Amino acid sequence: MEEKRKHPRARVYWDVTVWKVSVEDETGTQWDGETVDLSPGGVKVRFAGTLEPGTQVTLIFSPPDGGPIISARASVVRRDARGHSFAFAALSYADYVRLQKMVKART
Repeated sequence: MEEKRKHPRARVYWDVTVWKVSVEDETGTQWDGETVDLSPGGVKVRFAGTLEPGTQVTLIFSPPDGGPIISARASVVRRDARGHSFAFAALSYADYVRLQKMVKART
């Protein structure tokens, strides 16, 4: 099967917070989870919630490189038994480069 990914992925196990805000009533739901794998373009996260593809969330995590916390908008691409796959929708260029370096060091 041909690989369709735009970015290489690395297995990483970091704590992550998944935050979904409801526009209708300005409330939110938060889940604590763990990354399964990561690329500069997205991340797979294991957590207790169930979100449908297309759902927009904010992912908050702190890579172990000593840099600042990353807070990125992302959308659910798919979900399976291993977790939810998210595509980053808004990631700063600095965070993109930072994640790219971390993935490259692990692949």
